Amino acid sequence: MAQPCTPDPLYTDSLFGVWPDTTENFAPAYLGVPYQQVLNLKVPQDAGTIDPQFAGVVLDSVAFTGVTGLPPGLSIACASQTPATCSYLTGQLGCGVIQGTPTQLGMFNLTLNVTAYSTLGIFVLPIPYEFSGYRIEVMENTIGISEASSSVLGQVRNVPNPFNARTQIEFQLSKPGVVKVRVFNLVGEELWMHQMQGKAGMNRVPFEGGNLPEGVYLFKVESGKENYTGRMALYR
Repeated sequence: MAQPCTPDPLYTDSLFGVWPDTTENFAPAYLGVPYQQVLNLKVPQDAGTIDPQFAGVVLDSVAFTGVTGLPPGLSIACASQTPATCSYLTGQLGCGVIQGTPTQLGMFNLTLNVTAYSTLGIFVLPIPYEFSGYRIEVMENTIGISEASSSVLGQVRNVPNPFNARTQIEFQLSKPGVVKVRVFNLVGEELWMHQMQGKAGMNRVPFEGGNLPEGVYLFKVESGKENYTGRMALYR
């Protein structure tokens, strides 16, 4: 069967984590408009990395058992890494996706439910765990059908800023769409361009400024009819 999502290679070198995290959170949804939010994750081997009370417990895998509080009309699918449903191996980058068409307005606070598995001798020990702090806001579609079919761009910034050699240009999309990211000097000369298929939720594009002199530069993110221009400072 075709997998419902592809892990974002941006996180391949990370030791562990869940992206987006609760600070970035999930993209907003619009009533009656198709929605998609990819969740990337990498499970650590030592459970203490997630919760100190489990320090020293070696994990074999983690099963994603569902989301509590999901807006009506949305469901979740997983790119499972084992024959079991929604199961992920430690040390491997995986993904799941929340998708569907929301049918109810409101702010929906979510809890991600997982069960971690550890082998102790001949016994397999299940450890249930919850990740809270996530939310999806379903808003009224007041932007019209033609505009709703394009991505809504928001939360654009670069991190870190100022930066020494490398920074990440971040932006959030309400749904997948083609995105162009460009960097200019202060006299408007284009120095760098990257075009990509953006995913619903938070996107990150790495930018290497190692060959540029110190100074202030402009970056521009374009998605459909929307665009955002920001400033970033390069210091050695």
